[in-house]
Amino acid sequence: MKVLVIGDPLLSAEKLELAVEKTIGKQEVFRVDWKPANDEEFWYLRSIVEKNGPSVGKPPKEIFDYVGEAEMIITQHTPLNAEIIQAAKKCKAIGVCRAGVENVDVAAATKEGIAVFHTMGRNANAVSDYTIAMMLCEMRNVARAHAALRQGEWKKQYSNAAFVGDMYEKTIGLVGFGYIGHVVAKKLSGFDVRILVYDPFAQKEDVEASGAELVSLEELCRESDFISMHARLSEETRGLIGAKEFALMKPTAYVINTARAGLIDEQALIDALKEKRIGGAAIDVWWVEPPAKDSPFMTLDNVTVTPHLAGSTKDAFNRTPYLLLAEIKRTAEEGNPRWVVNSEDIELDLSSFH
Repeated sequence: MKVLVIGDPLLSAEKLELAVEKTIGKQEVFRVDWKPANDEEFWYLRSIVEKNGPSVGKPPKEIFDYVGEAEMIITQHTPLNAEIIQAAKKCKAIGVCRAGVENVDVAAATKEGIAVFHTMGRNANAVSDYTIAMMLCEMRNVARAHAALRQGEWKKQYSNAAFVGDMYEKTIGLVGFGYIGHVVAKKLSGFDVRILVYDPFAQKEDVEASGAELVSLEELCRESDFISMHARLSEETRGLIGAKEFALMKPTAYVINTARAGLIDEQALIDALKEKRIGGAAIDVWWVEPPAKDSPFMTLDNVTVTPHLAGSTKDAFNRTPYLLLAEIKRTAEEGNPRWVVNSEDIELDLSSFH
């Protein structure tokens, strides 16, 4: 089989080729690396593709040297636009080493009968670790205390001084209960907390088996001491947490977002923090990345901010292509596609992959 692997600054073509060989055996592999001018350009291009799709990206022209012969394409962040996909005349599958497929023109792939695989739960451990770290950081003022001490200030009092607490017996609300939500719930169980879940697609039995309770969004907002976002961003979920939801929250509640910025109404969150209508927030994802230097989040005293780091561990990046390729191999051998985003719209034929 002829495989085109397209690397990026986070996951090189060399590593992708090695994963192909170790997972599905020795193949004819074409290697291309997407190399923006510098890290800043890479993160900017990645950000605009996330928001506006692959047509705004700048994929390497070298792709066209090989794409016409490739039966499978494996990439991570490289934008695969309609022009590239239409040139992939022999391609049966595109594999993306991430859960989101914003960098792939799925409609064009569907039109050409190409299966688009994504990698579910690929950074679930990384993001779940970080989510809990952000909860602790915001409640216990870890980042603020660090910054103050570095400036020579022995600071003991912070904006949440009247209600700073322990995790023990707190109520944690998880908005979204996919791979990451499940792992967060599992890791939180050791803190002896009550866990609430809002997810219209979750099954009550599954939620309860994880030691959690399935509730409405309104109940979750009213009852939770921490509200942590783990839903996918779509037109239906955009602005899911807005002024109405903030009005329901406890004045001591913390909002944690390691998922997608658009799940929360930005101005509504700023207002809630400024007016101390909630206890605080911890934000790792941004409506514009990087955020403006004069963003209110940079001066508020009840928010912990980080530059989109939650899923960015070497362990997660290096593990992902193996998870993806193992699932492609399993699908080719057994059928029953689980990670094919357009499986209902194409006739899946991976017989040539055996």
